[in-house]
This record gives sequence, C-alpha cells and structure tokens, in this order.
Amino acid sequence: MPVYLIRCDECDHQFRSLVLANTQEPKEWVCSQCGSHDAKPAHVYDDPHPLENDHGAGCPCCGGIGRKHER
Repeated sequence: MPVYLIRCDECDHQFRSLVLANTQEPKEWVCSQCGSHDAKPAHVYDDPHPLENDHGAGCPCCGGIGRKHER
C-alpha cells in the first residue's frame, strides 16, 4: 500500500493518503480540508505501509500507537 503525501492547490493543505494493495490510484484526489478537487500527490513514500511489515511499531503515517502483533 503506497502512502501518498497529497497537497491541495486551492488551500495549500497537505495530508497523507494510501492506496490499498491491488487497487488503482484515484483519478481525482479530494482535499480533506476544503473539499477541492484540485489536490495532487506531492510525494510517494518508498517504504511500505507499516501494516504491510512485521515490525509491530504501529502506523506512524496515520498517527497510530505502536503495539505488538499477536500470533
């Protein structure tokens, strides 16, 4: 799941979004603050989404608190 940094050209708001595995990137991004349809990816993080690996450190891109995975 790639994590995108999205920037809105309308209000200059930046936010993160992810695209689930085996799905396509949206054709149009919508700003989570002003609702504008002028948002665009400014950066794609190279590292996989934390939920895709087994480090158990939570989700730093989504502000989650780390916890160990139970097996």
